[in-house]
Amino acid sequence: MSKYLFFDMDGTLISPSTGDIPQSAIDGINAAKENGHKCFICTGRSYPLGLEHQNEIEMPGIVFCNGAGIAYDNRILYTRNIHPDTVYHIMDIVNWLGGEFRLLTTEHMYLNEEAYISNGRQWTKYTGESWQQLYEKRGILFISQYKGEPVQKIDVCFSNALTADIFFARVPDDVTLVMAGGYFASMGNLGGEITAKGITKATGIATVLDMYGADLSDSYVFGDSSNDLEMIRLCPNSTAMGNGTEEVKNAADFVTSHCDEDGIARALKHYGLI
Repeated sequence: MSKYLFFDMDGTLISPSTGDIPQSAIDGINAAKENGHKCFICTGRSYPLGLEHQNEIEMPGIVFCNGAGIAYDNRILYTRNIHPDTVYHIMDIVNWLGGEFRLLTTEHMYLNEEAYISNGRQWTKYTGESWQQLYEKRGILFISQYKGEPVQKIDVCFSNALTADIFFARVPDDVTLVMAGGYFASMGNLGGEITAKGITKATGIATVLDMYGADLSDSYVFGDSSNDLEMIRLCPNSTAMGNGTEEVKNAADFVTSHCDEDGIARALKHYGLI
């Protein structure tokens, strides 16, 4: 019987030290697919960035923007967007406080000036590409180019605890905030991810299972940071990476080894999926 496997990307599939997917994870997931299991990306990334490693490990199903969107076979099936008024309100507050924001849509990521500089420094350290090359390849644009397209997620971060606390005290009621998840994990309480109210990776997974008429007991999830907590708590077969946060490890049914130490492959073997 097919099982439904959902893999976080950054820190779970993708090594936090190299920016690559370990070969053992690629081999393990390919073996799981050969055994008839359905494998999905389940990420905080936007849809375009969720596709970034498809040449290494093909997974046609992607739950993106922390559950705010679902795509399969290069077709977007579902999105749940943040209200446009709320998007502009959050942008205004973050700019006022001198923080960074990233608007994630189905086609682009829009960065304000602070994020544009910060991302350029952070993301090019693995590739050796220029900011311009990397941004063009990833569909990343400056915020002045944003024309109001639907936004599935907003990432924010701040340089100090004071401005972060001021912002988090002013987060609108019609959104869900996850503190420092995914690729923001290193930000601690200075960063967070924002989706429409009630939207999490867990709701995205539940939607996928409904689409297939599958039972929750047949789902398996793999994650490492705070934006994975809801799916870890939802699914009865949950794995925390050895490099994950203590909160995620405490919530998971199984703790595997570090991402760079065959963590995914070991978890797949633990559950008899390969």
